[in-house]
Amino acid sequence: MEMLPLNSHLSSGVLLLVVILLNYTGRYDGSNIAWTGRGTTANLEEIVIGRCNDYIGLKNPAAGKKNCTLLWQTLKSVFASKDPCKITQDDYKPFLTMAEHDIPSGKSIFWSQTGELTRQYADIVKNVMPLESTLTGYMMNGLNWCGQRSSSELNYEVCPAWNECEENAAKSFWRSASVVYAKKASGEVKVVLNGSSQTRAFRTESIFGSIELGNLDTNRISSIQLWIMDNLSGSDKESCGVGSIAQLEIALKHKGFKFSCIDNYRPVQLIQCIWMPEHKSCNICPKN
Repeated sequence: MEMLPLNSHLSSGVLLLVVILLNYTGRYDGSNIAWTGRGTTANLEEIVIGRCNDYIGLKNPAAGKKNCTLLWQTLKSVFASKDPCKITQDDYKPFLTMAEHDIPSGKSIFWSQTGELTRQYADIVKNVMPLESTLTGYMMNGLNWCGQRSSSELNYEVCPAWNECEENAAKSFWRSASVVYAKKASGEVKVVLNGSSQTRAFRTESIFGSIELGNLDTNRISSIQLWIMDNLSGSDKESCGVGSIAQLEIALKHKGFKFSCIDNYRPVQLIQCIWMPEHKSCNICPKN
């Protein structure tokens, strides 16, 4: 049996490797890094434009008239046909400026590790407006998106996960949107943190700790309320004046903010009780 030359074996092996890489569900975008995040949300354009029209037509007409198709086109131009890890916060400024609207005084509420609970509270009480309840947040919350250098098509198979690169499309968007949101805060501001966090309730590396806190304006904000919420099924790891919460309180004092702190703010806790009504913390009338 005739043996192929060694070089032929090597060439065949290299060719096979190239084929495998090219067929690895689009996870390579001209680099040596394989992304692991979800791909662009299916029907992204229709969802974004639909949410935009729903927001300005029904959810918050006070946001004013917006050209939702133009907003989508401006947004898409930020990341389409581009390296998914080279999208900066500044790239989103034109879109965020177009989508900008007022946030009523006293309605700003920030969160860290309590996103779902904060959104549920906002949906029920209607007197606070987290980032996800602004036009930009409402349009993009829960979605994923990225482009690819090799094509004008969006990448529907895979995008960089949140921590796979610093300037990925979604991460830069939420950071940039958070700057705008924080700068607009006025009146009494609320902050909801997780007292049962396995790490720390206040993390300087979180979006709140690294971006939003530093963009709060003492001249616009009258006071800040900290709500430290324990998970009903979790432990009380940190409370007002303890651990990282104490560090946050020191930082707020140093910045010149007036603030107060409440452990397990009852109106928010009652929302937790919807899912665990038999928990002892949910007794409306405590037993003697």
